[in-house]
Amino acid sequence: MDRPRPTAAPDASAFVGEGSRKGNGTFALILLLLAGIFVFDARTPQSLVASILLDIPIALTGLILRPNLTFVIVLLSILANILAGIIDARTEGSVNSIAVANRLFTTVSLILVGYLTLSIQKEALRQGQAESERVRSLREARIRDLFAELSQSPDPQVFLDRLSTKLQSLLRARGVLLAFSDGKNWKGSPVRTPPDLWFWPDESPLPGHLALTSEYPFPPSPMDPISLSPLLDANHAPRGIMARLTLPATKENEIRLPPYLHLFVLAPEENASEAILRDIIPVMEATLVRVALLTDLRSSIETLKKRNSLIEDLIRGVSHDIRTPLIAAGLTLNLAREGAFGSPPEELSQALEQISRSNDSLLELANHLLFLSRDETEGFPGEGERVDLPALIRDVIASLDPLLREKDLRVRTDCSPAITFGNPASLRRLLTNLLDNAIKYSPFGETIHVCCQEEDHRATVRIQDNGSGIPEEMLPGLFERFRKDKDGSGFGLGLYIARQIACQHQGTVRWVPGQPGATFEVILPLEGERVS
Repeated sequence: MDRPRPTAAPDASAFVGEGSRKGNGTFALILLLLAGIFVFDARTPQSLVASILLDIPIALTGLILRPNLTFVIVLLSILANILAGIIDARTEGSVNSIAVANRLFTTVSLILVGYLTLSIQKEALRQGQAESERVRSLREARIRDLFAELSQSPDPQVFLDRLSTKLQSLLRARGVLLAFSDGKNWKGSPVRTPPDLWFWPDESPLPGHLALTSEYPFPPSPMDPISLSPLLDANHAPRGIMARLTLPATKENEIRLPPYLHLFVLAPEENASEAILRDIIPVMEATLVRVALLTDLRSSIETLKKRNSLIEDLIRGVSHDIRTPLIAAGLTLNLAREGAFGSPPEELSQALEQISRSNDSLLELANHLLFLSRDETEGFPGEGERVDLPALIRDVIASLDPLLREKDLRVRTDCSPAITFGNPASLRRLLTNLLDNAIKYSPFGETIHVCCQEEDHRATVRIQDNGSGIPEEMLPGLFERFRKDKDGSGFGLGLYIARQIACQHQGTVRWVPGQPGATFEVILPLEGERVS
């Protein structure tokens, strides 16, 4: 046995069909009246021209608003006028010239009345279309305003609560029910407006009509009085409108909602309720899905924030707590190398040297991680001061003197006065990272060039080594975090941190192509040019 399809909601064609049936009845009445006038005219003397009464059925066609029918009635009336004149002449055996003139005048009158009737019909249709357009525009504006407000709902449940209240007011209904289902059973508690409305319990099977039509499109339509009689009777509603929304749940959007949402409007008083619902339902579906997605997105964002907070606390805690034992171990190693515990043998001295370097690398990593965690959470400190860049460069070079001596490197400086505004400790780390890289990749006995000058209202610091340069394949990710060096060493944080510090000072760090070795340029605003 085939499943019955749901009752389709009346659309424009249904209203046209209903108007056509009424028009056909009126047209039959007009034809009957025209035939009666024709018979009456044919049985009266020529001197009494009763065909003037044919103007009446022509005028009545104006009620139908169908110009084609008016045109047919005009032609039939003219034909009836001519035939009645011929019958009268043959009955009397002669032609009355006055009667012929009257017939001509009657024909002109029929044409004029037909023309006026067509003009009236045209104007009535134009006004009707304008009124329909006005009503439709008002309805669309009400729907836009409705969903503009509802789309701000924080989650689907609040959206449905507000929607049911708005629909009850909009349709002037006894009540509105919104219930989810999986096509077989009701899922969850329905949204009720007012809250005392009766509905089936959770997990109850759908009534026969709804269960049988679960695979078919379900536009707004009158509620089935048989399968939905419990709902209508329990809520004292003589009639109602129902519809079903389909929610496209997929793995991508992870909307945690059942696939169907059923809408029941009990005893609506708004005449255009079904038309309004036909306009609303597509917007309802899209808005509900959007609200569900936004809710899911907000939940995911909150989860990510909590996870990021845990990671940041872990990184900060580990990097901070590990620095103390590393510093203590470094001091102990230096004492041992210097003979504080007795002169170490050559092999032990080399081992202590290697351990000391590893300890320094771990301390450097801890410092980098601590800086990153503070940078991500706190950013650049709001308070700063005047920073003399040439003086800062000299201090950084002096602090790196042991590393320079190990490789017998020289630093040639060419600095002119340049004052910027910022955090001295952060700027010291920026220059230290760049000079440390230059030392690391410079061959033994080479010279590192450092210059500082003012250019175009900016302070520019350029650091150049005479190493092998930077391979082309490394350039795209040169300033990304955790970018490994070309030999696989390092932590991939030095250049990233340098650029972050420069950006915090409204400046930048860039690699300068076309130079021997590797050249990096730091650009910072001068003190008077800084951005607040």
